[in-house]
Amino acid sequence: MEEKRIYYVGIDHGNHLMKSTNHVFENGVERLATKPTFSANTLIFEGVFYKIGEKRNSVKDSKLADDDYYLLTLAALAKECQSGSIPNGARVVLGVGLPLKHFATVRKAFVKYLKREQQPVKFRYEDVQYSFTIENVLAFPQCYAAVADKLGDMKGEYLIVDVGSWTIDIMHVKDGVPVESKCETFTESMVSVIQEIKGKSSEKFGKEIPESIIIDYISNANCNYPEKYTRLMDEALEAFVKRVEGILKENGHDTEFANIIYVGGGAKVMAAYGRHSDNISYVTDVRANARGYEYLAGQIA
Repeated sequence: MEEKRIYYVGIDHGNHLMKSTNHVFENGVERLATKPTFSANTLIFEGVFYKIGEKRNSVKDSKLADDDYYLLTLAALAKECQSGSIPNGARVVLGVGLPLKHFATVRKAFVKYLKREQQPVKFRYEDVQYSFTIENVLAFPQCYAAVADKLGDMKGEYLIVDVGSWTIDIMHVKDGVPVESKCETFTESMVSVIQEIKGKSSEKFGKEIPESIIIDYISNANCNYPEKYTRLMDEALEAFVKRVEGILKENGHDTEFANIIYVGGGAKVMAAYGRHSDNISYVTDVRANARGYEYLAGQIA
């Protein structure tokens, strides 16, 4: 009997957004006491109802503190199945990632958290019963993954700057090889600037700009919002970009001669408000890390 094919699925467990190869959704998980009226975004696991992705969860000290990111992983698998990337009942290998700063210390625990003993894992999502066997979980540094398929073309000095929801990772690459001793993680983040915008709006106008509006404005430059609010957002985003560029310089990175590639959820902000030069480029697809994890998992296999 022929052994069933193994499918590789990249998932980026963000502090704001969950990303897979084909999907992006907020990382909210709400446990429900009773069955909800609508099946949309509803996950049923071990007899408990959850609403998935209808808001952003608060940032956790540890993603392993509860089952939220495991439940979000199941929802991501269901969504990839819905889009035809994997069949229901598939054997899967997950490609996932962690910030550079925590990679060495958290990797094993994160793999164990996602690859549970009871297989296959069975659950219901949006009124469809799913079953997947998680054969393995492979973890990679998130900054590295976003450019993994491009490393062979990187000649000379490169800085890969992953501007994420809760951290900024900086990876130094020389002739296509990451220089581990020069990899760094900083706590400046997109979540912090979003909170700053909300606070300033409340203070100045007596009205907080909804987070969904801020994210929409960051993602879509042509949004038609009142000028007083867009001006406030522009000022805060410009200041954020200057802080990011300052972090690079303050930590000894030559931003004029090194090639810089901005990746992650903040890459669009860096492209819109940052310094432009021939040595600076941007990977603005927020799914780049997830796609990188999937690529790397497949390469290892």
